[in-house]
Amino acid sequence: MEILGFKAISIILIITAGVFGGLYPLRKVLGKNGHENLMFGNAFAGGIFLGAGLLHMLPDSIENFGNLSLNIDYPFPALLAGFGFIFVLFLEKVLVREESLEAIGKTNNQFPTLLFLVLAIHSIIAGMSLGLETSFASGIVIFIAIIAHKGSASFALGVSMANSNTQKSLFIKTILFFSIMTPLGIIIGSILSEIDSSRTALWFEAIFDALAAGTFVYIAILDIIHEVFEAPKKKWAKFGVLILGFLLMAGIAIWT
Repeated sequence: MEILGFKAISIILIITAGVFGGLYPLRKVLGKNGHENLMFGNAFAGGIFLGAGLLHMLPDSIENFGNLSLNIDYPFPALLAGFGFIFVLFLEKVLVREESLEAIGKTNNQFPTLLFLVLAIHSIIAGMSLGLETSFASGIVIFIAIIAHKGSASFALGVSMANSNTQKSLFIKTILFFSIMTPLGIIIGSILSEIDSSRTALWFEAIFDALAAGTFVYIAILDIIHEVFEAPKKKWAKFGVLILGFLLMAGIAIWT
């Protein structure tokens, strides 16, 4: 399969996951089994994000920086990954002025603007990292990480809007808009990857792979894993599912 065809299929599947996940809270009922299944799904996604960031995106950035032949002995990929991690940390923990994102939208019927902003930025950066890929195998890795989390991220946004009594029309428009954020990033990344100068394209890929690695590790540890293990039930089972997600990325790394 051509890489552009793969990206086109990825866009359709990611939009579908975002729309279904985001609109599900309109039903108002999830149920005990639904909550448990969602938690196990998040644990699996956490392992995938952690593995994708550490085993694929960061090594790809290191390889690309090596191909640039900068002749400077400095860990630029690790530096940029750190910046990606810190940037999302700033958005979630500093910009919100010590109010948890989960609380926004639950008081005074306020629309969860900051939650939407943070999730949208996550999505665009992840999408750009997929769009910049020219390798089919590496593209699959990033796609798996994105699709594993897109539905649950959209679901979290939908729950926040449902709790804030957001009007149905605005609810639907917001979910649709959020669902196209990752595809927008894929399109931007794909355009950048087609730039005539192969060295310029290599710069873009090296930089955004490193930034995305940092954001993926942040999402895995502080957004997903932290939340999953706050609930005391079935910790061993959730840990096992998380390991499966990580091992899946480790196994794919053999062929990429």
